[in-house]
Amino acid sequence: MSELDHPHPHMHHPMHKVEGPAGDGAHGHEHDHEHGKSKDYAEANKEHFNKTASHSVNELWVELARRTAIAILDRYPFDENSTTLMDFACNIGEYSSHSSLLSRELAAHTKLLVGVDISEKAVDIFNEHVYNQGIPREEMRAVCADLKGEEGELDGLKFDVITCAASYHHFEDINKITKTLTFFLKPGGTLLVVDVTPKTHSHADGSSSSSAPQGDSTLFPEQYHHVVAHKHGISPEAIKAAFDGAGLCCYTFEPIDTFKVLGNEGTLFVAKGKKPLH
Repeated sequence: MSELDHPHPHMHHPMHKVEGPAGDGAHGHEHDHEHGKSKDYAEANKEHFNKTASHSVNELWVELARRTAIAILDRYPFDENSTTLMDFACNIGEYSSHSSLLSRELAAHTKLLVGVDISEKAVDIFNEHVYNQGIPREEMRAVCADLKGEEGELDGLKFDVITCAASYHHFEDINKITKTLTFFLKPGGTLLVVDVTPKTHSHADGSSSSSAPQGDSTLFPEQYHHVVAHKHGISPEAIKAAFDGAGLCCYTFEPIDTFKVLGNEGTLFVAKGKKPLH
């Protein structure tokens, strides 16, 4: 295990010292019992990533994105001539963060890639990169949207695959967001979520379980709690319940790496589900 250096708060994958949260575009509200007020994670994330989106290159996240892309490519038979992909909470689509790099890594394996993010600045930078590389909008583009899962959104597009990397821990209501993403899948389409869960422990009987949060211990630093709804990461039970609640079938949950977030050990996972044909 190594330690993630996480200078940009967007965590699309593996292990070194993480100094910020990952992902983007949280939805919904959470009641802040300490301060007696409601938190709007969606607005907080939008404001945060509009401020932090940049063109800067982080080679660590380049490597992490490659690892994540490999994990995703191993779990879906992409076809560059036919596969349509939505990369949800895509951020800038380039070098500054792990999650944002995923679009760049997967684009060559798709016919169409549409990034979706609630940060206007991130989407503008994403599309600028695409334009500068001479890639037609018909093949790759980003859209600024807070999706609701309603007819007419994204011009009625439905996708073979939807990816969401290192962003679920930002979403206050992962059940709602999973249902929304499922709406945009074609029948038989696949949802792939990559995120972090507490470190798993092996038992003598061969089974494994995630370590429960201890006291006030969290995976993510306190300075990012205003944009991270799931401060301990996403539990295997929570992600399975979200997939089941969205009606997805053929569910799998696979740990793919371990890492430390400021000394707190976590496990990176890939959760996969399919939308039934009928």
